[in-house]
Amino acid sequence: KVVVKDVYFGVTPGEVFGLLGPNGAGKTTTLNMMTAGIPASRGSVSVAGYDLQTETHKVFQHMGFCPQQDALFDDITLEEHLTLYASVRGVPWASIDNVVNHYMSAMKITEHANKRAKELSGGTKRKLSFGMAMLGDPDLLLLDEPSTGMDPSARRFLCKNVTGARGAILTTHSMEEADALCSRVGIMVKGQLKCLGSTQHLKSKFGSGYTLEIKLSPSFQSSDPDVDMQTQLVAFVEGLFPNAKRTESFGDRVIYKVPKSNVSKLSSTFATLEEGKRSIGIEEYSFSQSTLEQVFLEFAREQDDDRTGAKDLNSTEPPQEHRTRTEVEHV
Repeated sequence: KVVVKDVYFGVTPGEVFGLLGPNGAGKTTTLNMMTAGIPASRGSVSVAGYDLQTETHKVFQHMGFCPQQDALFDDITLEEHLTLYASVRGVPWASIDNVVNHYMSAMKITEHANKRAKELSGGTKRKLSFGMAMLGDPDLLLLDEPSTGMDPSARRFLCKNVTGARGAILTTHSMEEADALCSRVGIMVKGQLKCLGSTQHLKSKFGSGYTLEIKLSPSFQSSDPDVDMQTQLVAFVEGLFPNAKRTESFGDRVIYKVPKSNVSKLSSTFATLEEGKRSIGIEEYSFSQSTLEQVFLEFAREQDDDRTGAKDLNSTEPPQEHRTRTEVEHV
């Protein structure tokens, strides 16, 4: 059985590439092949110009890896882990103490410095694994769900340090995290890369439409007292978006799903909604594009339903500048 098939992409300096997909899609397997943890039956990985198969040691000098499962030694302390990996990563011996103290302080794990790994909580282990991946300032970071179990301060440190001059490949189940951090994302389904591009490109191309949320003013005086505000609102929305579907209604708030085909010009849409403040008592509204999570769920459904070929791969081909290359590489 082929677990990962024809997955080609490139990562450039300063870019955070999000590798997304449901459980079992092949994300972790892909990262394990990129770190030589699993031998690939074909294909190549190039990092900073070095080939993983023939120049493995050189590749590892330029790569930091935070695996999904913490690769820690039970009876070695947190500080000893960082010291060991700093020396392996080539940090000058005279600087190791300062570097280790910096990461422990930044990740707020100094109080656990002398605890053995088996005594650490799951969240602290994730912080330690991320810190170990950062040691030596690698050119490329491979991060397999690094923020799982992290507290907000550690997440902020992760977000700040993932972005920068280095490249990074990030897998995560948090679409909010991917949208905030990643300049490009790829979504894997059943071992194949189904789409690739910027988050905005994917939301525009594969999003199902828009979400309209309206709040009515309780103090509005209608010009037609014989027609209640909810009836006026329905007529207003159906006139503006004939195929809109109401998905939620609670109190004075109503939410509609609006298909893309109903929106020709956003400027005229907003102008009409603004007019609704005067004519039907709209107090406030929001009109938002499909989220990355909605796009993700659309692709993930293909794996859940086991519908091979449900989407035309030609239709998911990204623009020329975003097309995958025949190597996973970091220039």
